[in-house]
Order: sequence, then C-alpha cells, then structure tokens
Amino acid sequence: MALTADQVGQTETGAVVAAPEHYASKVLPGAPDVFSTPSLGALVEATAGGWLSRQIEGTQMSVGTQIVINHTGATPPGLTVTVEVKVAAVEGRKVDFEWTAKDDREQVGHGTHQRFVVDAARFMAGVEKKKG
Repeated sequence: MALTADQVGQTETGAVVAAPEHYASKVLPGAPDVFSTPSLGALVEATAGGWLSRQIEGTQMSVGTQIVINHTGATPPGLTVTVEVKVAAVEGRKVDFEWTAKDDREQVGHGTHQRFVVDAARFMAGVEKKKG
C-alpha cells in the first residue's frame, strides 16, 4: 500500500503501565522512580511505527529519524501512560506525526515524531556493512 495525503489525521493509540523497567532511576542513578523521558519516547516510536507498519509493503520497514519530546508531568509507578499519535503530514517516504501523552491523572507530554519508509533488505545490508 502506498502512503498518501489521505492518511493525514489518522490516529493510533499505545499504552503501558509504569513499571520498574521504565523508571528514570534506571537511566540516571539517583533519579526518582517515575516514568522516564526515554520510555515516553519509546512508547511514541512503537505506536507510530506500529501504525506505519500496517500501511507499507512487507519488504519495507520504517525508521525513526526525529523525535521531539516535551515531558510535562511525572507518572508514578502503576499508572498507565497512554500515547496518541496523529499523522500530520505524508511526503513521499516521510511521515510526520504529532503526539500527546497522558497518564491516569493528567496530560504528561506532547511533541512530534518523524519516520521514513525504507527498503528493509537494503537497510539491513547497510547495517551489516557498517559492522564490518
């Protein structure tokens, strides 16, 4: 399936319960046990990538090329963080997303994310070549 401007406005939702593997203290010793900014970015990327994987050919994959994270609220353990990504623009192989995140109490983030569709075999060949 080809990407088209008709897909602008489509949304996808992803969620995760804040657990020890997501804590800021796992990234930076001494930080609190709250949902980390890298975990928020990973949830955004997984959600947008999941939507995009259903739109492209089986020989293709998408790669994240940019993410802007405004992490505006702390999420304590046990609360669910939910992300909604919305297709903001489709330009050839490039897809821009806008996103918002909330936990069970309030909005905790917003930003943008950009992904490109690539040929999976060609991409992986480049990775192997770089490995030496």
